[in-house]
Amino acid sequence: MNGAIGGITLYPFVEENASSQGHQNCRYSRDIVLPTRVIKISGQTAQLQINQTETRGAYLALSYCWGKPDPRKQSQLSELRLNNEQDLLKEIRLEELEQSVQDAIQVARELGFVYLWVDRLCIIQNCLEDKRKEIAKMAMTYKNAAITLAAGTATRACEGFLGHVPDKNPTYLPEHKFDIPMKDGSIGTVYLSGSPYQPDHPLDKRGWTLQEYMLSSRMLIFSDYQLLWQCPEVKLQSVTGIHAGIEYQQHLESLPWASFNDESEPSYGTHDSEKLYLWKTIIMQYTRRELKDLEDRLPAVTGITTELQKVWQDSHIYGHWERWFIQLLTWYKPENDRVKKRNIHRAPSWSWVSVDGGIRYEDPIEIEDAKIEILTAAKVRLSCRILQFKEIELPKRCTLSTRLDLVDSASNIEFAERKCEYLLLGIKNCCHEGKRGLALMILKTPDGSYRRVGLSLFEDMTVWTGVNFQSIDLEPTEK
Repeated sequence: MNGAIGGITLYPFVEENASSQGHQNCRYSRDIVLPTRVIKISGQTAQLQINQTETRGAYLALSYCWGKPDPRKQSQLSELRLNNEQDLLKEIRLEELEQSVQDAIQVARELGFVYLWVDRLCIIQNCLEDKRKEIAKMAMTYKNAAITLAAGTATRACEGFLGHVPDKNPTYLPEHKFDIPMKDGSIGTVYLSGSPYQPDHPLDKRGWTLQEYMLSSRMLIFSDYQLLWQCPEVKLQSVTGIHAGIEYQQHLESLPWASFNDESEPSYGTHDSEKLYLWKTIIMQYTRRELKDLEDRLPAVTGITTELQKVWQDSHIYGHWERWFIQLLTWYKPENDRVKKRNIHRAPSWSWVSVDGGIRYEDPIEIEDAKIEILTAAKVRLSCRILQFKEIELPKRCTLSTRLDLVDSASNIEFAERKCEYLLLGIKNCCHEGKRGLALMILKTPDGSYRRVGLSLFEDMTVWTGVNFQSIDLEPTEK
C-alpha cells in the first residue's frame, strides 16, 4: 500500500501528522466506537454496516456537496432509504454510487481505512426519527473521524473530486508581477503575493458543511490547485509542505481545541468577549451559506452548539446563548438582504433563525439595560424600558436610525394598524460618536406578547430619561 493519490504519496504524510506517533494534539484513535452506520470497505466491494455491538475502529468521514443527480444515470444510488437498507446491508454496488462517494472509497482504500461515514448513505433520508437522532450525534461523528475528506471542488456529488480539472477555473497567480533579467538575456517573471491565498470552494457555500469543517479534528481538502491538510497543529497548507509555493489562509473560525481534546488548553475563546466574537462570526458566516431545505436553518448548526455547550457550560436557545442573550438580540438584516416573510413556526421572531439569508451583528453592548426574568424555549420574559414612537420629541426623531427585518412591502403588512415601539437593550460605545442606544423595534401582538420587527440605534439617549422598567414577554414560536 503506497497511498498515492494524484501522484502524491499520502500514507506517510497521514502517519506523520495524525497517527498515534503523530502530532500530540491531533492523533486519531484506532479504537473509537463507530457511528450507528458506516460503509465497510473490503477490497473492491462494500456494504452498509449497522453498529449494534459498539464495534470499534478508525473511520473516515466525507464532507461534500450533494447537488442534483446525474440525469444520465437512472439507477444511481444517492441515499439510504427505508426501502433499500436491507439491500445495502448485503452489498453496495460501487458503480451505482455517486462519483464523490466512489472517490472517497478509493481514498479510504489507499490510506488503509476499512470504514467510511457518508451522511447521505448512513442516515435514513426518508425517516424523520432517524434523521433527528443521527443529526444530534453529528458533532461526535465528525469529531471522532480519523480524517474528514473535504470534496472542495465538486458542486455536485456526481462530479467527483479526484478527477477534478482545474482548467475550468482561472489559474491562480499572485497579484504582484515583476520582470527579471535572466543570464541568457531573456526576461523572466516572478509573482509575489501580498497576502495568503484563500480558496473559494463550492463546498464552502453549503450550509451544512460549515459544522463539518469546524467539528473535524483533521481535514484532507481536495482543493483547486493542491491537496490541503489542516489539523490542530498545522494551519491550512499543502500536503507537500509550507514551501510548496502557495501560502493559504483559513477563512473560517475554528472551535476552541478544548472541544476536541479534554486535556488541551484552547488557544482562543477563553474570555467571554472572545466567545461572543467567535459565535457572532460563526453565525454571520453560516447565514451567508445556502441550504437546500430552509427548515434546516437551526439543525445545520446543531453539531456546533452541542460541542460549545460542553465547553462553555451554557444553555442554547434558538441560536442564542443564555449568557449573552441580550447581546445576541442585536442582529440585523443588511439593507440589500431583507426578506419577504418571517417564519414564526420555525423560531420566535427575536431569533435570527426566523428569517432566511445573511445577518450581521452590531458592536457589543457595553452596558446592558434589559434584564432576563424568564428564559426558556417556550417563554422569554424581560424587564426592560419601552418607548413609543409618538413619545419621542419631533426634533429627536431624526437622530433615530432603523433597520427593518423585512422588505418595506412586507413590513407594511406586518405593522398593519399597530404602532411601533422600542425596547432598549443597552448602550454601546461608538469610538468617535460617543454612547449610542440599541433597541429592538417591537409590535404588540393580540395575545399581549411582543414581536420583533427590526433594530434601532438611538443617538440621543435623553429620550429614555424617566421611562420606567416593565416586564414583557417576547413572542414565542407559532404552535
